[in-house]
Amino acid sequence: MPLLKCSPRGRVLSILSLAAVLWAGSGAASEQCPPDSRHWPFDEAGGQGGFAHVQLQRGEAVLADDPLQPGNRVARLTAGPKKKGKVGKADYVHRFEPLPAGSVILMQARIYFPPGIPLNSVILMDLECASCGLETNPGIRLYLRRGLLRVDRSKVGIKQPFLPTVPRVMTAGVWHELSWQVTLGAGEDGRSLVTLDGEVISDARGTTMLTQEIVSRHMDVTVREQADRFQIGLTANSNPQAAEMLLDDVRFCQL
Repeated sequence: MPLLKCSPRGRVLSILSLAAVLWAGSGAASEQCPPDSRHWPFDEAGGQGGFAHVQLQRGEAVLADDPLQPGNRVARLTAGPKKKGKVGKADYVHRFEPLPAGSVILMQARIYFPPGIPLNSVILMDLECASCGLETNPGIRLYLRRGLLRVDRSKVGIKQPFLPTVPRVMTAGVWHELSWQVTLGAGEDGRSLVTLDGEVISDARGTTMLTQEIVSRHMDVTVREQADRFQIGLTANSNPQAAEMLLDDVRFCQL
């Protein structure tokens, strides 16, 4: 069978087409919230950082100076150790209009851990529902386990977390750029994409929200399948010692 030949122009178009396909396959990793999205830079925002709510449980949230960039103001969050079964908390809360299955949500932030702080058993972001019909505020959570980022889904009835596929760890003493893009959905319709410093470290499909089907397995309760609350900071510290972090340039948007 003779080989197909193409002109130089055809070869260029083929290369461009291939590049477009590759870019489309990885395009989600390069998504950014638009300039007019919700943005919290912590410059002149007071103790609540411009957020409507702050959640504290043996914790503190204040504005502080950036240790690496003089003149830049950031949020400093401190959460106490876990005591008598209760975790320490220090995080900001953003409520938004309920979003249903199929919605794509992007959450971004710059995060800094001071040296000596445990980079384990701390939850950094929650995407959950406060008005679904359950008091547990079901949702999924992005957390650190030995410096690696993973997504816990136990509050929506899924035991298996989304594990990192690239062994890139967060380290103390440097600013990290963290991005979490979530497509709300059940089964293969759900997706979680985690990017650290511009590198995709986890891209998984699976249930990312509370569903009636899962709830009906355990109780006779009607729930709403949606998300309406974003939390960021130290949303839970399960360590036997206090945790601390700095936070800057938080963004939230629907894509």
